[in-house]
Amino acid sequence: MKLQNSRKADLFLLAVYFLLYLLLVPILLAFAAESSAFFQKNSMAFYGLTGLLTLLIFYGVKRKTLRADFAKFRERLGKNCRVVILAQLLIFLCNIPINLTLLHFGIHNQNQNTLGGLAEGGYLWFLVFLALFFAPVVEELVFRNILFNRIYGKSPVLAYIISILSFSMLHGAAALRGGKPQDFIAILSYVPLSFFLCRLYATRKSMAFPIALHFLNNCIAVILLLVLKTATGV
Repeated sequence: MKLQNSRKADLFLLAVYFLLYLLLVPILLAFAAESSAFFQKNSMAFYGLTGLLTLLIFYGVKRKTLRADFAKFRERLGKNCRVVILAQLLIFLCNIPINLTLLHFGIHNQNQNTLGGLAEGGYLWFLVFLALFFAPVVEELVFRNILFNRIYGKSPVLAYIISILSFSMLHGAAALRGGKPQDFIAILSYVPLSFFLCRLYATRKSMAFPIALHFLNNCIAVILLLVLKTATGV
């Protein structure tokens, strides 16, 4: 697969995502919330603004790639959408035995619980932004366009392993903040999604496919969360 940006540009984006968005900003907001009631009350809004800024930075650097890939995706929109939907169905089928096993052993997906907490806590706007806009674009550029793409030329197998493990572990990190230590095993439920995101990118050589699949997967999850919230009257 062709590398669309320089190594310096990709390293810059990785630093923005991992060091700034995931590490530095949460730490600074936590300290600010402890010393100021204003920051404590509006911490989610500030984190949302940081996410929006991160999204804009990624789009600014990768806009040529995104525009070209989505332009080609639209040329055969019906067929390409069917490919994405088929991949989503396969992910669902793969996750059935995984989720049944996790349920049997009492292992909870703390990442989904965190997202559910956003909906219940009055932060539906942040949940929608995070799941439907930020994650499909930023996470796919990080884990597929940068990490997977750069390693694939040297070792396709290693590219799959690193991309799948890093993506799954990121989504299992919520278990470190709450729940039981064994809840971290819930990262297994993200392996099928991560595999098919990598597979679509490797075979179609277009960022439009993993972004569309990620969007569809998260859209279904958000809808189910909202339906559950309505049904339980929370």
